[in-house]
Amino acid sequence: MVNILVIEDEAQIRQDILDWLFFEGYAARGAENGRVGLDAALQDPPDLIICDIAMPEMDGYNVLIEVRSTPLLVNTPFIFTTAAASREDMRQGMSLGADDYLTKPFSRAELLTSIEAQLAKKAALQEQMRHQLNALEISLAGEREQSQLKTRLVAMFSHDFINPLNAIMTSADILQTFEEKLTPERKRAHLTRITDSVRVLTQMLDDMMLVAKAESGQLDLASERLDVVGPITAFVEEFQLVHSETHTLTLHAPARLFLNINPKLLRQIVANLISNAVKYSPSGSDVVIRLEETPETVDLSVQDSGIGIPETALKTLFEPFHRASNAGYTKGMGLGLAIVKYAVDHYGGRIEIQSAVGQGTTVIVHLPRKQPTG
Repeated sequence: MVNILVIEDEAQIRQDILDWLFFEGYAARGAENGRVGLDAALQDPPDLIICDIAMPEMDGYNVLIEVRSTPLLVNTPFIFTTAAASREDMRQGMSLGADDYLTKPFSRAELLTSIEAQLAKKAALQEQMRHQLNALEISLAGEREQSQLKTRLVAMFSHDFINPLNAIMTSADILQTFEEKLTPERKRAHLTRITDSVRVLTQMLDDMMLVAKAESGQLDLASERLDVVGPITAFVEEFQLVHSETHTLTLHAPARLFLNINPKLLRQIVANLISNAVKYSPSGSDVVIRLEETPETVDLSVQDSGIGIPETALKTLFEPFHRASNAGYTKGMGLGLAIVKYAVDHYGGRIEIQSAVGQGTTVIVHLPRKQPTG
């Protein structure tokens, strides 16, 4: 059943709309102002929003800005209702992403026609996307001899790129269009959202390029004698800057520690381990990174207090695209640990995992001081 949210401060108008929708078989709920309506939309995302413009607490324009800034709501059809819709008002609403305007008083037939049109448009876009994905799948199926891994890589890459790209474009548009209206806090929030999304995309590209080059034999794995404390410290500081509001990252390391290693592979190991620890641990928790040495190995460990890994998942944890059953809706392509395993195996090292469901995970990478050649 289609779920419609009606945001209208005039009680009688709100009730009339709800009655009309009820008798047409829609699941409809109402909100008496913009703030209440936005909270309702965030708690239970509707299939379509009908919103008045002039309201207390938060007007319709600001509701629309928040809706188009929220990944779960960004594609939700949005119909404005207003007592006086000038061309300027309509231009402003459309620039924010409104789908239609209804001028009060409007009839039941006008409202239902608008709703049906927007729902049909949404369905058509979803169908178009399904056709495009099917076409991509058919195209890739004809090239399966090249690599089943590449097929899965492209499919997951296409899917996981959508959300961060939408976030970047939406926040950039809002900052450009409404710079003077946004509070400093809202500007910082949108800038942080853009930065986080760029970091996610960069990590995804790095992971994919490494897998593709490794598969084709074009990956340059030349090692160099490197004081790994400096780069690892920089990686930790970079992650701390991005996640300063949600996690505390702490590094314990000696002043200097040398190892023969490829700098790019070192970054892949550290970045993927820290990214997983942050991704699968709750907000407000700590991530502890330790760099230690023994006579035979250099050991890097990353410890979190997150969801942990089920014992049944440990055997397949390092396979490409594998994700543990308790990963839920946490975003990711499932390449991180596979890449870490590839890099560690290249240096003749090993990975140790200490984990319990609900009690966190510690991943320890042991890299030998004397590494195999060739």
